[in-house]
Amino acid sequence: MNNNSSILFGLFDEFLWIRCSGRGSFANSPTVKSLGDDYIASGGRLIVIDLETCSGIDSTFMGTLAGLSRRLLPIGGSVQIASPSERCLSALESLGLDALLSIEPPTAPWRGKVEQIRAALGTENAPSVHLDAKEQTLHVLNSHLTLSEMSEENEEKFRNVTDCLKEELERQKDQ
Repeated sequence: MNNNSSILFGLFDEFLWIRCSGRGSFANSPTVKSLGDDYIASGGRLIVIDLETCSGIDSTFMGTLAGLSRRLLPIGGSVQIASPSERCLSALESLGLDALLSIEPPTAPWRGKVEQIRAALGTENAPSVHLDAKEQTLHVLNSHLTLSEMSEENEEKFRNVTDCLKEELERQKDQ
């Protein structure tokens, strides 16, 4: 993860709060996925992604959020988005994620407590998850496959990306 972005998190009674500052991207999405995976494995059902200070999100980051949501929805859980900028909201909507993620839900358990939650996060970044080249390629591929499965538009939009990533995985097998 570069110095221009950070992931802070906190476990609260009813949810996991993940705050992305800077850019949400392929570089820090493995950290978000790892936090979410651990939380879901421990029985957690609500993940809140705080985008107040997030300057933008790429497709890998969005695919990571979609993947977490697709795991939570069948078990009665969800991924909620707090305080997205217009830019982030537009990016989410452009891929249809507003149908999969709950954006600024009015009855969320964190409503009215956002400033206290953010203050409780402190300033220590979440431990960065570093993937080797093959794991990173697989992570980016899975994120884009998740987005592609959501709609024909997304499938068409990301076909070249997923094809290239599959080819890259094949090349990495030979190394």
